[in-house]
Amino acid sequence: MRLAIFGGTGTVGSALLAQALDAGHEVRVLARTPSKVARTSPALTVLSGNAKDLRAVSSTVAGCDAVLTTLGGFADPDSIRIGTSAIMSAMRDAGVRRLVVMQGFHLDFPGDPRNVGRVLILPVLWLGSRDLVPDSRAMATAVRASELDWTVVRAPRVVVAGRTGRHRTGLLKLGPWSSVTNADVAEFMLGCLTDPATVGTAPMVASGSRRRPIRRATQPDGSRGLA
Repeated sequence: MRLAIFGGTGTVGSALLAQALDAGHEVRVLARTPSKVARTSPALTVLSGNAKDLRAVSSTVAGCDAVLTTLGGFADPDSIRIGTSAIMSAMRDAGVRRLVVMQGFHLDFPGDPRNVGRVLILPVLWLGSRDLVPDSRAMATAVRASELDWTVVRAPRVVVAGRTGRHRTGLLKLGPWSSVTNADVAEFMLGCLTDPATVGTAPMVASGSRRRPIRRATQPDGSRGLA
């Protein structure tokens, strides 16, 4: 496929970029500092710009089959909301439907299990940035309301390490003690592109050996979620 990747110089994004190229995909990356893109390849096109700039985003998305984004973080939390909004607008204009977004497990989605770990992580996130939680929640609301074929991948603390082959996915009870490798998140995000069962769902991914199958369910409000 031809993929557009946003956040391709970050912890998860760099692993996502590497795995996408290794899998034979064509990749277009938008980067504020193109020199920070670690990989080079004839299949890679690096564009200079900011994900909050609709014109730059549109140039990146044009001609792609799917979009993956790992935007956000304590240093630039509003890129989660503003950047993702620009991405969805550009996708509509270009006729691109498949979107995979990576965010934290603090986000609530229909069908989530009761989880004290989510309550415990919120003060940590608030200490890092007063804007990250509200911006990420606004992004999730906009994605869920969109007509795109979306998946929101939710992860706990990300550590830099290779693929383990043992990561868990589905509706998980996670907390500040939970973690996942950046390579495992990247692998799961790429896998979502070809797994129609993940469309309209928000699976979690974390280290461990147990897996739960992903099933779509219709919520009382008519929205799609995990069960």
